[in-house]
Amino acid sequence: MARRRIGIFGGTFDPPHLGHLLLAETIREQFGLDEVLFVPCNEPPHKSRADLTEAMHRYAMVVAATLHNPAFTASTIEVDRPGKSYSVDTVRQLREQFPDTALLFVAGLDSFLEIETWKDHEQLLELCDFVVVARPGSSFDRLRQVLPERFHERLVDARGRRRGIERRVEQIAPGSGAGPRIYLSDAVYLAVSATEIRARVRAGWSIRYRVTPEVERYIRSHGLYAAKAEPAEADAGRTAASETEPAAAAEAEPGEVTTTASREATS
Repeated sequence: MARRRIGIFGGTFDPPHLGHLLLAETIREQFGLDEVLFVPCNEPPHKSRADLTEAMHRYAMVVAATLHNPAFTASTIEVDRPGKSYSVDTVRQLREQFPDTALLFVAGLDSFLEIETWKDHEQLLELCDFVVVARPGSSFDRLRQVLPERFHERLVDARGRRRGIERRVEQIAPGSGAGPRIYLSDAVYLAVSATEIRARVRAGWSIRYRVTPEVERYIRSHGLYAAKAEPAEADAGRTAASETEPAAAAEAEPGEVTTTASREATS
């Protein structure tokens, strides 16, 4: 019997949106995953955001976002662990929890290029396979520059392959070195940003078709991302620009789809 295959998809998920869901489903199908764990972090390790929503709210939104896909599971593994959320600690814990399961860690290219800044990054690369996803037009050329040389032979170009990657690994990369692999994927991206969604809520604009109806209801019912009340004098000085639709902004982390400067330095 083939081993179960679980994808690990981490991030702030503040909030989770349709881009996250599409990316996770594409990776699930492309790599033949039995399950995708959505792992909202407790506290980003290297970069804090003063307005980061409380972890349990973000977890609850992930539960709401993933309700209708039986292959998606919201995990509290990082929310339940006090302090900063380091990927290596999470994977070690999952490795103990699922000893006979193949684990694939999903990371954005921008994030992965900062792998040397991650806690115990070489140990992490030995614990599980990685799926590195780039936005259209991005290049994987820099990967060999940031990876220790002993990991170069583990790179597997899975771009352009849509199903059953794990069943044809030797055809894709004959003679690859032993150990976990690092797959390069061109899974689809939606131009949706959590930063933009938060801005739209603050401005009173619609977020329909950017998040699921369940997530939108949760945001509205809990008053998340709402603008703080302004003094009356401030209203008089507001410009016309403040009434315009918020511009799309790139939220850079794997759990924000457009990829972060680092999974360990997520925004």
